[in-house]
Amino acid sequence: MSSDAPVRITLREAAEQLGVHYMTVYRRVRLGILPALKVDGTWRVDPADLERPAAAPSGRGRRRIDGAIRPSMWRDRLRGRMIDGDLAGSWQVVEAAMASGLTPADIYIDVLAPTLHAIGASWQSGESGVEQEHYASNVATALIGRLGARFARRGRKRGVVIVAMPSGERHGLGVAMVTDVLRQEGYDVRNLGPDTPARSLASAMRDTDRLVAVVVSVVGDGHRRAAARLLGAARRERSSVPLLAGGFAIRDDRSAIEIGADGWAADPRELARLIDTLQSQRT
Repeated sequence: MSSDAPVRITLREAAEQLGVHYMTVYRRVRLGILPALKVDGTWRVDPADLERPAAAPSGRGRRRIDGAIRPSMWRDRLRGRMIDGDLAGSWQVVEAAMASGLTPADIYIDVLAPTLHAIGASWQSGESGVEQEHYASNVATALIGRLGARFARRGRKRGVVIVAMPSGERHGLGVAMVTDVLRQEGYDVRNLGPDTPARSLASAMRDTDRLVAVVVSVVGDGHRRAAARLLGAARRERSSVPLLAGGFAIRDDRSAIEIGADGWAADPRELARLIDTLQSQRT
């Protein structure tokens, strides 16, 4: 260990310094409020972090919007738990964020998706290891599985939306979140997932009644050409069906139109509104 590394203390020692119960400190660690590292199986913290406002017992100094802690703070907390592969701690962060006023859709769009993107970027830049990216992906999969039931909506479906990702895209967590948000809006969503061949999308469209839109999500800039081929196949199959694009690699209407889409949405909430608008224009 470097001589410049901080001398870390145990959670019990931290609790004594803060004048709180051990479990209070432990919970703050699990929620990502207090940074900590596991050393030989024991959580340890940097005493300097105990001076930060978020670690203080009163909770003063937290950034809030309308009484809810900003999504950026929840992202910071969730990231720390996810890259450690800590599913229980990650779920506690999610529950605390929802208790503060965030909806499940807010968790997906404003917390989980940006966190995953930041972790992936950190891995690509060499700042973090591939094992941390894998830990985070597996934790995110489990979180989406737990949250998915909260997006269920009863009643008659408003039509079918097919969601897909172009060839080369390997991670389907983003479209899984898109699928849940659209389900909450009353659509019957058919998720083809990542790495979708053009012929498979065309076949799915051919066999689907009451199809109201096709959504192609593109995460990596290097997959835009494959997305254009996918959208081209969809256009040839059923030219009357609106084709929409989104994802981190599609940043505005212009970039969506360049790959052959009819429209663009910045996030799944906007996507649902766009489909609603297209539906109303057709009826």
